[in-house]
Amino acid sequence: MTWQSGHDGVPHRGIERVRAPRRRSAAFGKHAARGGVGGTRVERLRRRRGPSSVARLYLLGPVRFGFGEYRLDLPSVRWVALLAYLGRSGGWVRRDVLATLFWPDHDDHGASLNLRQTLQTIVRSPTGVGLEREPTRVRWTGTCDTDVFDALVAEQRWDAVVQTYAGAFLDGLDVPDVPNVQEWIDAERAGLHARWRTAALLEGRNALAEGRCLDVLTLAERLCQTDPFDDEALRLLLEASVRCGDRTRAERAFTSARRAFERELGVEPEPETMALARALRLSSRRG
Repeated sequence: MTWQSGHDGVPHRGIERVRAPRRRSAAFGKHAARGGVGGTRVERLRRRRGPSSVARLYLLGPVRFGFGEYRLDLPSVRWVALLAYLGRSGGWVRRDVLATLFWPDHDDHGASLNLRQTLQTIVRSPTGVGLEREPTRVRWTGTCDTDVFDALVAEQRWDAVVQTYAGAFLDGLDVPDVPNVQEWIDAERAGLHARWRTAALLEGRNALAEGRCLDVLTLAERLCQTDPFDDEALRLLLEASVRCGDRTRAERAFTSARRAFERELGVEPEPETMALARALRLSSRRG
């Protein structure tokens, strides 16, 4: 399905709109490698390449690929994880490093063979327009939404950070059979989420000070949905609800959170949260 990229900075001129294919299963890679639809579409994309056409990986949320106005959801398989690794690396990566990381149970020859086959799958898929290969190394030549996210964090543009974060890193893509790669995914996922949480809390406090209570409610609820035991997010939600005049929402949120804390963790929310609830005159309907 074709989708709009929003505030991602990808130019949308200089390329004819291409109908995106239906979402494919893991079999997509095999079909593309045989010179099927994927390979044909790659050639079309390459012929349309121009100064306004940029290959981009969207790694926040479900993995997607973009080229100009063309969009494609990518399957949750190992070759996509390898593509994401190249995208996050930001430069050349040695082939032997990739082979060892992604096929640790194979000998050098077997790992190298698997890597060559995987790279060939990528080359014959639409994402191949952004891959560059040399005898000893490969790299992703396009951009990634995570690069934009990191730059916004560095610039402390918290509102833009919040808007850019489309979801967990490689959401829905896990490779538990390759422990080192899974550890990398988990670490990236946790780090990016932590930076988004920090930005969301700061932006929420700024919005609250400016009286934008409805904006704060939306943000605080998203934070609480992501982590039901986030006391800072809960406090933001309670305060914003009361300031918006929705005491019922605040009561319900506090009651639900307190029960969850006691049921799952065997403790009450943090003392600061309990103190805020008393200051806001919230009652917890227990039982």
